[in-house]
Amino acid sequence: MSTLKQRAPEAGFTLVEALIAMVILAFGLIAVTNLLLVAATSNAVANQSTAATSIASQQLEQLKALPFTDAGLAPGGSLTTDSGSYFSDSDMPGVGRIHTRWQITNVDTTTKFIVVRAEGLGALAGPRSRAEFTTFRVQGPTT
Repeated sequence: MSTLKQRAPEAGFTLVEALIAMVILAFGLIAVTNLLLVAATSNAVANQSTAATSIASQQLEQLKALPFTDAGLAPGGSLTTDSGSYFSDSDMPGVGRIHTRWQITNVDTTTKFIVVRAEGLGALAGPRSRAEFTTFRVQGPTT
């Protein structure tokens, strides 16, 4: 019998295995970072959308509360450009600026069609945060 002992295989990682593990880890971290950025963007858009919905609803209620013959219900306005007094800006703490426009159209002598549109002015939101409400306003019986 030989007295030479066989060498035990060395345990541990090779340099190639360590590099492959680091590359896999890097790709995983990049994916998680991207996921966090998308989540933060979606959260900002959702906050502006909620604020736009609230402000558009409030503006519509204010217009509905005006007397039918009030100058504030005169036909006019545009949903795409600022015109006359048919728009407003609101600063919402923690959300940003919300821009609101409305348009009033006479359907006939006793009916008006009102459209209110609000949207966030954030760089990421814009039309993604848009809220739009419509209603018909009918003149009640005159005495």
